[in-house]
Amino acid sequence: VGGGMQPLLRHGDRNAMRWSVESRVPFLTVPLAEFLLSLPENYLLSDEGETKHVFRAAMRGIVPDAILDRKDKIGFATPEHAWFTRLAPTIRQWLADAPRLPFVRQDVLQKRFEAVLAGERPLDKTLWRFINFYRWFQIRNVSL
Repeated sequence: VGGGMQPLLRHGDRNAMRWSVESRVPFLTVPLAEFLLSLPENYLLSDEGETKHVFRAAMRGIVPDAILDRKDKIGFATPEHAWFTRLAPTIRQWLADAPRLPFVRQDVLQKRFEAVLAGERPLDKTLWRFINFYRWFQIRNVSL
């Protein structure tokens, strides 16, 4: 964890400064990261879907509940749709060249892709993951 964290923190800090985005990792240290990685998953994400579960519980009574219970926080928004649109011809080619896999309905994937481009549906993680999977499949020249 330690060797890779410092460059990532520096990269994150430089990106935040470049784009004037508030980015905070006030408690992040190598020992803390190692400790958190050793915890059971439900300590980090509760059964009800609450993130930072243990941290929020530890901060009750110290940090106001209104802050701990906020649901309106969002991460740094990226122009994914613009990137997706700009890459559309390349992605179309990737999908056209993609191998036919028995567990993927390629016609459905292509329809979803076109619907995203047309603004009929949002770009979702599933579509993006399949596009990346196909690209990985092609680059690695994987055969079934």
